Amino acid sequence: MVNLNLAKWNRKNVIDWDVISYYSYLPAYFIEGDISLKFYEKNPDYYSYQNHMYVPLKCPNGNLVIKTTMGMAMMYLPFFSVAHAYAKLSGYDTNGFSEPYQCLIQFSGLFYLLVGLFFLRKILLQNFNEKVTAFTLLSLVFGTHLVFYGSVHGAMAHATDFMLAAMFIYYSVKWLQVPRLKFVLLLGVVGGLLVLIRPVNILIFSFLLLYKIDSVNSLTERFKLFISNVGQLLIMVVIIFLVVLPQLMYWKFITGQYLFNSYVGESFYFAQPHLLDGLFGFRKGWLLYAPIMIFSLIGVIWMFRKKKEFALAVSVLFLVYTYVILSWWCWWYGGSWGLRAMIDIYPFLALGMAVYINRLYNEKVSFRKAGFSILIALIVLNLFQTLQYRWGIIHYDGMTKEAYTDALFRIEKSPDLEKLIKRPDYDKALKGVE
Repeated sequence: MVNLNLAKWNRKNVIDWDVISYYSYLPAYFIEGDISLKFYEKNPDYYSYQNHMYVPLKCPNGNLVIKTTMGMAMMYLPFFSVAHAYAKLSGYDTNGFSEPYQCLIQFSGLFYLLVGLFFLRKILLQNFNEKVTAFTLLSLVFGTHLVFYGSVHGAMAHATDFMLAAMFIYYSVKWLQVPRLKFVLLLGVVGGLLVLIRPVNILIFSFLLLYKIDSVNSLTERFKLFISNVGQLLIMVVIIFLVVLPQLMYWKFITGQYLFNSYVGESFYFAQPHLLDGLFGFRKGWLLYAPIMIFSLIGVIWMFRKKKEFALAVSVLFLVYTYVILSWWCWWYGGSWGLRAMIDIYPFLALGMAVYINRLYNEKVSFRKAGFSILIALIVLNLFQTLQYRWGIIHYDGMTKEAYTDALFRIEKSPDLEKLIKRPDYDKALKGVE
């Protein structure tokens, strides 16, 4: 048998942090046979977070509830099943957290990333040539945090969301071109999973409304299309509901309510979004730690002249989505590499990147060489900084201007890092205090 007894899986640092909540539905239901987590209360020391197993919250009626929704558990399920079968055959612990489970859950992120790139490539090739498509994908994967969250932290939700968002674009365009039932069925499943993984992903549905909208007349025609195909749209809504239904039933069973905010005490503060901090700040600034995406945003602006069919849909989604995620109390999204929440809409922003790269190919040779040189340099920078993050040179939530400056070109952790960083006050942030 293949030996999976590797240090990474032994440390159990795959099923950890958020992934524990995403994943714990599966071992609780299929292994322990108790989704109410009564087994946890009988032996909390064994099943504890310290052992990287469960981290339930207590709801008002005293029952234990899993914090996150079960969308990722559904996406893990095929890999969990293979791991469980392998663990039984190979003599590994079948508690759901031994090496085979860790390994297969880690692999799921890479698998979903590759499927997402497959669909994104199909979308790009419908609008750009092979060269533009290839360089866009190269820039998006290796020039941003996507490479990290599709590999090292592949068990997190971002690579999976990336895939589903790319599929949503693809099948939305297909349905708007030819309203066929099979596209509606696929949109229902994909859209339902997007919402079930992260409810804020409901914003992605705006693409279905705004794609190819560039005037009042085109918006009127879109509503006419919806009305003439209202039956199909109702089917899509029903499918979305069926995908989400297990979550509603779980909440009803555990809490007594069909709708329940399991993020107890956590909320959005829409009156005080951290837009500048989230985009440019030293702690997690998206465009500071993934500067190549500046060119994607330039491309989104150019869309209004070069690719009007995508312009309104992508720009509105970007603006609203960014505002919402940076209104979350923990706008830096905990210990992480960069502003990871932005990855979920990268398939849309890839279109802006492609517009920019396409224009580079049509510029003078000197300007083209300079433009591609900058993109390649930023890809190298991202890969180097990703290594710095892995080595602890870039801090996971406390970066400052001084810490950032000190980290430049370092290949070893600074002995003064703790003096240079400034950890966020999580208690104050929960209350919406600056």
